[in-house]
Amino acid sequence: MNPSAVSCDLCGLSLRHGTIKWRSEHSEFSFCCFGCRQVFIMLMEASDAPDPLQFKKSPLFKTCLEMGIIPVSESDLEARPAKYPSETPFSLGPTDTESATGEGIESASSTLGIHLKVNDMWCPACAWVIEYALGKKSGIVHAACNFSTDTVRCEYNPILTSPERIIRTIGRLGYRAAEPEEDTLAMETKKDFIRFAISAFLTANVMMLSFSLYSGFFIQLTPDTVHKLSWPIFILAGIVLFYGGPKIFRKAWAGLISAAFGMETLIAIGALTAYVYSTVNLFSGSIHLYYDTAAMLITLTLLGKTIEKKAKDSVRKDLSNFFSLQPTKVKICSDKFPRGRYVPVEVLKRGDVFMVEENEIIPADGRILVGSGTVDESSLTGEALPVKIKAGNRIRSGTRVLQGTFRARAEGIGDASTLGQMIDIMEKALEKKIPLEAKTDRILRWFVPLVVLLSIGTGWVCLLSGMSVETAIIRSVTVMVISCPCALGIALPITRVAGISLAGHAGILVREFSAFEQAERTDTIVFDKTGTLTEGEWIIRNIVVMKPFVEKQILSMAAALEKTSDHYIAWEIRRKAQETMALPAPVEDIQCFENGMSGMLEEDEVKIGSIDFIAESLKEPSAIPAGRQKDGILQSTVYMSYGKQLCAAFVFGDRLRKTASKTVEKLQNKGYHIALVSGDGEDITRAVGNMLGIQNAYGGRLPGDKAALVRDMQKKGKVVAMVGDGINDAPALVQSDLAVAVHSGSHLSEEAADITLMQGNPRQVLDYLNLAKRVNRKIHQNLMFSLVYNAISIPIAMGGLLTPVVAVCAMLLSSLSVTGNALLLKRKYKLP
Repeated sequence: MNPSAVSCDLCGLSLRHGTIKWRSEHSEFSFCCFGCRQVFIMLMEASDAPDPLQFKKSPLFKTCLEMGIIPVSESDLEARPAKYPSETPFSLGPTDTESATGEGIESASSTLGIHLKVNDMWCPACAWVIEYALGKKSGIVHAACNFSTDTVRCEYNPILTSPERIIRTIGRLGYRAAEPEEDTLAMETKKDFIRFAISAFLTANVMMLSFSLYSGFFIQLTPDTVHKLSWPIFILAGIVLFYGGPKIFRKAWAGLISAAFGMETLIAIGALTAYVYSTVNLFSGSIHLYYDTAAMLITLTLLGKTIEKKAKDSVRKDLSNFFSLQPTKVKICSDKFPRGRYVPVEVLKRGDVFMVEENEIIPADGRILVGSGTVDESSLTGEALPVKIKAGNRIRSGTRVLQGTFRARAEGIGDASTLGQMIDIMEKALEKKIPLEAKTDRILRWFVPLVVLLSIGTGWVCLLSGMSVETAIIRSVTVMVISCPCALGIALPITRVAGISLAGHAGILVREFSAFEQAERTDTIVFDKTGTLTEGEWIIRNIVVMKPFVEKQILSMAAALEKTSDHYIAWEIRRKAQETMALPAPVEDIQCFENGMSGMLEEDEVKIGSIDFIAESLKEPSAIPAGRQKDGILQSTVYMSYGKQLCAAFVFGDRLRKTASKTVEKLQNKGYHIALVSGDGEDITRAVGNMLGIQNAYGGRLPGDKAALVRDMQKKGKVVAMVGDGINDAPALVQSDLAVAVHSGSHLSEEAADITLMQGNPRQVLDYLNLAKRVNRKIHQNLMFSLVYNAISIPIAMGGLLTPVVAVCAMLLSSLSVTGNALLLKRKYKLP
């Protein structure tokens, strides 16, 4: 090929972004990206006659174009970076040689998994290249690169390879790979660690030289010896302060000018005071130098921040993985590309048809048009069991396809999708502060100035008591650095993140962090019946038809009456009529009432509804019971009359949820007062209450009546949690002290709730109450520890019993203790 080519030798696109070269024995080829180059190499190696003109005419090449593996136009690369990295020569050589021993180890040893974020993938060919290259490496059992989410999942043998080697392998292909939580902050974290390591090394030398200098308190040192020891200490400590400490000083300065003081303010003042005072003594020839104190303050602070960041990252890991569920690409199907083409996910619009394949993340809410399979919804619901789906079923964004390929029509995209709404809600919950947190913020605003005043006052008292200037300054610095506003400041935020993260992992979406506090105060729980303790699926289990009518005729009249209703009973009647191919009868003058529907058919009135609704027009009112329970099935009857004669009774059935009875029993054993409320009749509601062991069952309650019931309980001194549908039970949820919504597939943003149970499982109420108790316990422990620590440590420091180095160690340990205590919440808490 011509070295001065202006188009890619594989896909034919322009090379204006950069040129990637590859040389064979007789020719040089040019490509627009590393992915095209590697696909070209593999096609050439797989061909008996490696001629590009021949493989471009092959069915394989045409199939690759149709599937979008090889791009065909600039519009396919809208998300492409403006500038590509320069080429690093790399060749996919033969498979790494593996010894017999290595193979034995690989087959016998357990494998580990790693999840990486990959940048600079510009087309599906790039994902193919990465999988191909990783698959040839020793120790990698399985590799799956997902172009739509820019991620790689690897199973590897830790004896034969490591995450670092995997990342380097991807790097040699021209792509940047990193673990998701490190993707944006990896470089900064690395710099921080290097800064700490250099500061620690220099501080160790400062301490060593300082010990030599301190020998001057016991033996006579010549001025030349003092000079030769002091100046290296001065230089090394200066590097520690002004290389290791800039972040600390910037935060301290920002705190000073904004009156938002923190731990950094005290550390900066203490370190600079020790350094400046030591410098004054240095030029006067004194051996009273405290550079070791200044250097240790900075280094130990960096150490504490490094450990604390690692702990916080561990707490936030679940949230990071949750946020990374958002795909970056989607395969949209169109008339031009019926098998789909990958485009940025932002291009997807409501109503578009998209394709999802195995191991891909579903990019939007929608309904399946063609295909079937199983999906993993654990990322949203916390339920690990796979869910079978087929044409007509709804799918939710953020779930992963385990098996099958299907096409779906997008209904909820971006922020309006289930995943988008969950992420928005969780982000807002993380930003909000509870009243207790606002109080600690007000305390912190005055805490640091008070400590500075105590420090200065301690120094003055020392001077007035006849102590030396050195003693006064050291004692002042000790008081300043031993106090720990950081422990008080992070006690609530770190616990909040851990609590929301754990709840999300269990499929419980927390909207208000104050819900944790309210959960501990709750003593009464009111459950809505339908869809909460029952499955909420009223299915026609039997149709009792009176002579001379027939079932198809009955369904025809009923479907006509219910054709405009959105009630779940109407939906089921229309479904049953469609199933039996019963066409709607020509019913006219249809009217809707509170407990039924009526219309005219051939000059006779036809009615459907409750027994009370049709009783007025019946010559002989029916004695069929309104509802009953049979073998765990709840039954309720809807009646139909025609021409003042009872013509049919529709028997609807609903089932109790499997976990309902045990959940209610466990809540009652814990001392909670349980009540049941429903819009259904009194009989059926009491029947459900008896099945579950709930004595207080209230039926026939409209949404406003449910809110009134909650209000009456609150007037009696009860702290009430309402569990129900986030939209239909909105008045009662708003009235309650703790609003718990059972997600039913509606828009999350429309739900009036403090928390949402994504599984729709009543057991999650118990899970949340247990979690809330542990979260609140951690909050109280952290706050108590912080207050007790400062109340004890500051007077000890004022009494001169500690040195600044010991004080800063104690301060850092107190801060790490608070973080570690929150981390224990994440590690030890196990869902039932």
